[in-house]
Amino acid sequence: MKAKKNKKNFTIIAIGLINLILSIVVIHNLSNNVPINVFATNIVDKMYSKNFLFIIPAVVMALCVFQLLYRLNTMDKTVTTGKRIEDAIFSLLTGSLLLVNWTLIYIGYRFTQTTLIKIDIPIIYIATSFLGVLMIAIYSTYPINKMGSFCGLRTKETLADEEIWRVSNRFNAFTGFVAGLVVIGISIYFALFGFNWVYLVLALFACFILMFYVPKLYSQSVSRKKAERVIE
Repeated sequence: MKAKKNKKNFTIIAIGLINLILSIVVIHNLSNNVPINVFATNIVDKMYSKNFLFIIPAVVMALCVFQLLYRLNTMDKTVTTGKRIEDAIFSLLTGSLLLVNWTLIYIGYRFTQTTLIKIDIPIIYIATSFLGVLMIAIYSTYPINKMGSFCGLRTKETLADEEIWRVSNRFNAFTGFVAGLVVIGISIYFALFGFNWVYLVLALFACFILMFYVPKLYSQSVSRKKAERVIE
């Protein structure tokens, strides 16, 4: 259990560091002045120094460090539902800030490449990216939700046994995390390279498999293995 916690702690700090390093590299190559405030008509309203864009990755890094310190402070204590939900809130805040960070960098990149006063902002893809972030945050609560909760893997097997519920929902939290990454990834791809029906169908199919089908098969497998142990 401690190894799993340490692995997640490493992941948290790695996300902050990787985002900070990539942001510094990309922002360094932008124009000295980039648009920040853009009207709904995609017309640039105000320009700011590109140094302004360094603020958000720094905040993300600070938030990751704060979350890491919070987890280290509570690691050896009894983990309550409240603490785990707070951990999920940290993830939602970090994911939202990452989305804002790279949206602003995208706008700066488009302006640097075209130096046009009009910039096309793919609002729909920004919204779907946030949906992916929200999916990750929601699925991160699955391991600590009570048996039979609406936010959980509700199958015949999980609803019949608390151990199967707990193990299966821990696995579903991982597959839901991957599904959220798929949504974010396909949104970024569409924003950069344009919409593609084939890729959309493939992404939806992958999300269905990850969110429902694979977790259901896993819960059935766990149930069979437990039944075999009981028989032995």
